[in-house]
Amino acid sequence: MLPPRPASRPLDLNGLPAASRLETRAALAVTAIATAWFALAAAWEMFGPILAGHYASSAGVGIIAENMLRWKIVGPVWEYTASQPPPAMYYCHHPWGIFWTTAAFMEVFGRHDVICRLPAVLLSAATPPLLHAIGRSVYRPAAGAAAAASFVVLPITLSFANLNALEVPVMAWTLLGLWGYVRLTQTSRRRYLAVSALGLALGMNADWPAFVLTGGLLVFGAIRAYLLPKHVFGPVHARRYAQWWVLTAFIAALTVALYVALFHQAGKLGDLLASYGFRSSGNAEPLGKVLASRRYWIELSFTPVAIAAGKLAALVCAARLVLLRREHDALPLLYLATATVQYVVFRQGADIHIFWPHYFGAYFALAGAALVETAAALLERAAAARRAPGNAALLERVAARRAPDDAALPARPAPTARPAPGALLPASAAPGALPAWPALAALALWLAPLAAVLRDGLPALRYARETGGRFNERGHLIDSDGAKTAFLRWLAPRLPAGAPVEMHEGMKATWAQVWALGGRVVTPARPAPKQEPPRGAYLVDTRFMLDRDQASLARRFDITAVGPFWALGAAVDPRAAVDPRARGIEAFSFREREPGLLAWYLVSGTEPEREIAPDPFLTWELRTHFGQPAEPPAGAPETLEEKRIAHNIALAAGDGARAAALLAEISAALAPLGARFDDGTELLGTTFHEGARSLLTIFVRAGGPAASDVALSVRSRVVERAPLSTTMADPIYRDVGLPTAISPQRWRAGFLYADPVPIRKRPGTEVFWASLRARDRGRAPALVDRGGASEVEVLRLR
Repeated sequence: MLPPRPASRPLDLNGLPAASRLETRAALAVTAIATAWFALAAAWEMFGPILAGHYASSAGVGIIAENMLRWKIVGPVWEYTASQPPPAMYYCHHPWGIFWTTAAFMEVFGRHDVICRLPAVLLSAATPPLLHAIGRSVYRPAAGAAAAASFVVLPITLSFANLNALEVPVMAWTLLGLWGYVRLTQTSRRRYLAVSALGLALGMNADWPAFVLTGGLLVFGAIRAYLLPKHVFGPVHARRYAQWWVLTAFIAALTVALYVALFHQAGKLGDLLASYGFRSSGNAEPLGKVLASRRYWIELSFTPVAIAAGKLAALVCAARLVLLRREHDALPLLYLATATVQYVVFRQGADIHIFWPHYFGAYFALAGAALVETAAALLERAAAARRAPGNAALLERVAARRAPDDAALPARPAPTARPAPGALLPASAAPGALPAWPALAALALWLAPLAAVLRDGLPALRYARETGGRFNERGHLIDSDGAKTAFLRWLAPRLPAGAPVEMHEGMKATWAQVWALGGRVVTPARPAPKQEPPRGAYLVDTRFMLDRDQASLARRFDITAVGPFWALGAAVDPRAAVDPRARGIEAFSFREREPGLLAWYLVSGTEPEREIAPDPFLTWELRTHFGQPAEPPAGAPETLEEKRIAHNIALAAGDGARAAALLAEISAALAPLGARFDDGTELLGTTFHEGARSLLTIFVRAGGPAASDVALSVRSRVVERAPLSTTMADPIYRDVGLPTAISPQRWRAGFLYADPVPIRKRPGTEVFWASLRARDRGRAPALVDRGGASEVEVLRLR
């Protein structure tokens, strides 16, 4: 026999747990600050170009939306096509709700970068108020504020707040559905039944985890209302609850049937099942070892403080559900189960996607609300125990002094009398009857560890934007594609309408690159043309192309070079279709400057502003290295890069005095290294520019052409974690240096070369080392006079 349920908090006239005006106002203030902060974080860079990394998937959603509007199709197609794509091209691994939403935004506002992010930004801005509404409805205003504040400080929620993919809409819509469910059980009003059904339906159309959450809620609801005795969790409005349960179950079944029919019609049911098998394969090690291997990603996403608090909250929520038997305490546990299924069952996704545990953010927020409510209740009980004897004596004195006229008045309830569980409390009685300080004290205690979480959340936000949400990418080379995207956007309007584009595999094509070309048909990973120039455009990133293949292209085709990127073909130079003889390389370069404050926030705070301009110095350098006639620039060199090439021009012309003067001028601007290799190559020194995109430039004096395919390599490691941080230092050595645009196999003795290395600093003290490494089977030059060291330190950042 179960003991009676403990009395719940009295309700106000709106069916919400009663609270003082001070607590309500303080909670609203905290929630407003949390919402404003999270909206600002989500909207950062929302008008900027979409770059590489996980964020490129937002461009993929934009491509799908554009295809839906262009071809009047309902199914998602990831790539642009010259004719209407058949259903066999539909992407059928996930529900299609996010694609339909983005298509609706694009139909209204047109094709812009911001459209690829806007739905996620709006839903992220709505999530803290929804969390507040749930915490306030289930517990009290302070708990609602705790839920909102908990969500907006986590590194993972900050880092992916603008990612128009799956997790953001699932969390926002399902939280709306849970709020409707809570208010329905409190008021039995139809409007909340509709809100709950709508939110859960939209969540299920966003991604599959919403089905896990909805299914868990339906199972719990059936057990709570129909299998357990009514006294376990208390009575419900039988008709209204049944209506909610049947409607929600019907919507879930209908949604499943809809996608089964759509996927079957497209012939993709087998593809869906195969994707499930692929995503659930992953790491076959025991779960403990798997989690240990992901430790840094987990700590970076949540911090040890939040992880410990989340574990504690799971125990507290389970204890509350069993001891207090209040059904809404099941909501954090249901979200925890949903996040766990996503993270543990689909191991392959978690192995390669750092954002895979994003759903734990919603759990942590709801769990924070439960912890604050529990702490506030304990403080209230302790305060009541201390003042109980005084209250009894006070009641006796008041009763003894009552005036005779008072006997005719209706009897007032004793101050210590409590309303019946769930009884309505007049709003006017709440402020005086319910003290604010226990709830506010509990909220303040909770905000303290959240401040420690935010300490790591702020640098994680910038780290995420710099890396496209990849963070350390398990040590793999990360390039933002900022310069590459600027090149593609510069090129796109110069190509004839409808001209197809082919890309060499070294371009490392992404959805963001395809989107940047303005809706053209793009074919990635194409081999270099052999004889005739391509009908459209062929694009190359020379940093990831073999030297012999570069030489072959330069010998046979006209080249438009923008930094390390080459474009060729009839669409790039119409004369190529008439006169197939190569006329040489025409080079342009990027002119970079730091963004102003408005551009830093709205466009990009992690990339410089770029302009593309003709560069006679780079034209001379490329033509000279690829055996083409080259005219020295007429103007005097101004930048350090131009002086470097001017030094080479003087050396090639036999003007040793001029070359020596320029070398001295360049050396004076460098932080010296003086690292020599046994082939005569020397690392002269470095420059370091700290800005929106920090840049380390290594200057090299070549000893001559490299004997084998080698590259100037830069890698880094975090040697000490950041001050006041609770997150472990990243243990991985990470490659950060990009290959030089001109291969070392083509270098000339005495010439100076520069290797620009974008620096995307990890949290903590990070050290960077440089070396020459073989990319093939050849031998790499070794350092001399360095005590056997294989690399030299070039930068240390704290």
